[in-house]
Amino acid sequence: MLDHRDWEIVRKRFEAFWAVGLHDRVLLSASAPRSPAPRAPFHPPASPVDLERQWTDPDAIVASTLESIGSRFLAGEALPVLYHNWSAGHALPFGCVPHFAADTVWVDPAPLGPDGFPALGGWRESPWWEWMKASTERASRESRGRYFVMPVWGNHAGDTLGLVRGTERFMLDVAENREWVRRAVREMSGILVEAFEELWVRVSPALTGLKGSINYVSLWSPGRTMGFDCDVSCMLSPRDFQEMFLPPLVETMRSVDHRIYHLDGPGALHHLETLLDIPEIHAIQWVPGDGQPGILHWVPLVRRIQEKGKGVVVYARPEEVEPLLAEVRPEGLFVGTTCDSEDEARSLLERVASLFLRR
Repeated sequence: MLDHRDWEIVRKRFEAFWAVGLHDRVLLSASAPRSPAPRAPFHPPASPVDLERQWTDPDAIVASTLESIGSRFLAGEALPVLYHNWSAGHALPFGCVPHFAADTVWVDPAPLGPDGFPALGGWRESPWWEWMKASTERASRESRGRYFVMPVWGNHAGDTLGLVRGTERFMLDVAENREWVRRAVREMSGILVEAFEELWVRVSPALTGLKGSINYVSLWSPGRTMGFDCDVSCMLSPRDFQEMFLPPLVETMRSVDHRIYHLDGPGALHHLETLLDIPEIHAIQWVPGDGQPGILHWVPLVRRIQEKGKGVVVYARPEEVEPLLAEVRPEGLFVGTTCDSEDEARSLLERVASLFLRR
């Protein structure tokens, strides 16, 4: 079973988070290298054949996950999860061809049908869909209470269509083929809901040995949780996002119990107020992106999200955690950080906990 010292308390903290409340303290996920260091962590093989196995063999993915978990000290609300790192997986059943590198997978756009657009039907007959189901179930059965498994292999409808069509061509479609975009986003959303439903069965507690579920933001839920995204929205006007992409995405959200939206950097901020008015969204994950200022620069943004009654997920350097907590409310707040050592992680958790003991 899951090796966590205070699971009942951790569970109550997450349940309070989804209600934008507070159990006993703010949620803090802190990880660090284990001391003494375990054996060398998993290194992706260099040859093309081995690279494909790294990304597609569930046994290799499980082995990599267990080595990664074994090499990290997980403290506070940091939980073990199988991260296969696929973001393009849901494009594969539509005919996209993958290309494997050591740290990423990209895909070619899907073949075009007679009408000049990719055909979205027939995905169930794809060998990639069979691989996805079999790999998910295999990973879940191998968990034996050691890690959570998520029912997703990529992004949601907007970003998946960007892969299937090719991002540049897809953005031209938004301007030139608007009715096709509307139909395609609705159809892709419906397909993904069907796919997720079949994958949820394959990550059930009966297979993993763990109750509840976890999303790619590392938030646990007693029911079903999922992270939602539409990174192509950075290139969309508020009107196009609201008219063509958002309604099907909200329908997808309703298929799970707890939902968080991934807000991808300053380029997505022109959609923030729209997202904050959506009752289906429980929380916002703010990711400033590379080259942006640290989290203290974004305190006004965090406060705005909190003012609208949403939870917030942010990431901070260890030295930023306590100053951040002095500026924003702890209710419905999840802070992730990475420390240099176990001692640093323990000390940070103790100091944060003491802030709440004095309340």
